[in-house]
Amino acid sequence: MARETINCVVMFADVAGSTAIYENMGDDLARERISKALNALISISRRHNGKLVKTIGDEILVYFTDVDMAVYAAKAIQEAMEDDRSPETIGVSIRIGMQYGSTILENDDIFGDTVNVAARVSSMAKARQILCTQEIAFMVKSADLSNNMRPYDRLRVKGKNDQLDVYLFGWEQEGDITNMATASSFTNPARHDQVKILTLKYDGNTQVIETETTSHILGRGKDCDLLINSDLVSRYHSKIEHRRGKFVITDQSTNGTFIRTTEGQEIFLRREEFTLFGSGYISLGKKVDLEDPSVIHFLCK
Repeated sequence: MARETINCVVMFADVAGSTAIYENMGDDLARERISKALNALISISRRHNGKLVKTIGDEILVYFTDVDMAVYAAKAIQEAMEDDRSPETIGVSIRIGMQYGSTILENDDIFGDTVNVAARVSSMAKARQILCTQEIAFMVKSADLSNNMRPYDRLRVKGKNDQLDVYLFGWEQEGDITNMATASSFTNPARHDQVKILTLKYDGNTQVIETETTSHILGRGKDCDLLINSDLVSRYHSKIEHRRGKFVITDQSTNGTFIRTTEGQEIFLRREEFTLFGSGYISLGKKVDLEDPSVIHFLCK
């Protein structure tokens, strides 16, 4: 196939929490259920004129030449997974990330910055969420779509001077949208004093994260802010943000994020967030082992 450059929407749709599905159901049944769910995603994408590029583990990569159709496809995917009560797909949740831009199409595959940004946006999404960049939010023509776009976060991408604005598409009815915030003693931001600096120590190096930081990415991706080389670490495993005087870590990985405070509390995050306080240790993909060189020491001041 000849190499060509096209403008399109690149979409990643990923099965959220697939590790837990395997643990709870066993390999064979979990693989069958996830496979059927991915087939449903592919079918819905094609009905909306999407082109399947490939299946990557528990996610699909699709592109669309029409912006509205891409968002409608994402909405239809979430609605189908929410409403489907068949034994094959019940309990499977999807997270979706999209970006619009110039993309290289060659040998039935797509390449380029647009694909990389779409992957980053997808890694920010939680189960049942649809996230996209500002380009898509501003380009949609249908009022039904544009009225349900709202600012969600900002994404810093290495090599770009400006941060990218990320939008959440609210596919649910307003009354059905769940507030993900929790009032538990661990995660309630009001529980701890204002924190101005977060220090991370890893592999002999020290990083100081200040309040101006909106997103500090931890993972094995080459463009991560803190690069962790380990088999159990996802490309964009966790992110740290500063919100309302607190530093919050959010897991967005396959294997989860483990935290141990110096007070002895142990926390496991999978698609969840935790407000860092005091000092302690962070381990990506496996339990905290102080003898493990991949463990990160954190200190809040």
